[in-house]
Amino acid sequence: MRNWIRLDKDQYHKLLQLVTPLIAKKDTRMRKAVTAGERLTLTLRYLATGESHASLGCQFRISHNLISSIIPSVCRVIYQVLKQKFLRFPTNQSEWQEVANDYFTQRNFPMCIGALDGKRVLISKPPRSGSEYYDYTGHFTLIMMALVDANCNFMYVDSAGGWLSPLAVDPFSLPPASRSDSAGFVDPLDAFGASLPPEGPPATDRAVMPRLALRREFFGACRILKT
Repeated sequence: MRNWIRLDKDQYHKLLQLVTPLIAKKDTRMRKAVTAGERLTLTLRYLATGESHASLGCQFRISHNLISSIIPSVCRVIYQVLKQKFLRFPTNQSEWQEVANDYFTQRNFPMCIGALDGKRVLISKPPRSGSEYYDYTGHFTLIMMALVDANCNFMYVDSAGGWLSPLAVDPFSLPPASRSDSAGFVDPLDAFGASLPPEGPPATDRAVMPRLALRREFFGACRILKT
């Protein structure tokens, strides 16, 4: 099963138990509904392989039109049931300080509140999208960004289309640990504000240091995100 959907049997059944109440459909007089298990398996297979809807339709005997509605809806439900456990964004100073302490004890890097990186994914131009996903390289792209803690757990994930400055993230445009569909440019200091830990490295007698997040040179200068 892991080779098929990247989950073992126990993980699959636990996830199925969580999402079934939200994705199960009732049978009608005309036809039987696609089961919750089929909907979840189809979506996980798509996420694991990126196969086309036509290919998935042949494997699952489901029309590609229905597949195009099943995958987004199941993805939203998976995010809804797992976000609080696996994508939890710090909301106060003590939680941010815990992240900084982990970076210091595990990576020997003081006052680090996360590691930030992104990836540009080439896509086909979505219908009626204009230049929204068009970038300076002449391609249509989707930009994905993430902030992780010292244990490589995702704290924040965001995506946007086309060419955006690397800090085009608005983590508080939606509730914490949420993904925004259209990211806006904000200064991270304004976004995090008073919830960040006070300046000064944890458990050391070194000089006072500003808060920082690790990132590549591509991200440029910022008041709190520094190399």
